[in-house]
Amino acid sequence: MSDCLTPEQIVTRAGTGLGKIDLWGPRGITMVSFQEIEAMACLLADCGLTPIYPGAPMPQFTFTTTPNTQEPDHG
Repeated sequence: MSDCLTPEQIVTRAGTGLGKIDLWGPRGITMVSFQEIEAMACLLADCGLTPIYPGAPMPQFTFTTTPNTQEPDHG
């Protein structure tokens, strides 16, 4: 990102952009700022989304997270 933000600031910026889209639909997309888009991209990357570069084939796995194989604790 262009400046050093805390995780809370990133979530807030991404959330305000999402709010514009959710509230105003296609018109809201045109109202999202560069900083909000950048924060959304950071959150997607943090969630494990693999970038797909222009002209590159679709990767086999688009998320880099692993399944939870740990048994739940019922006690």
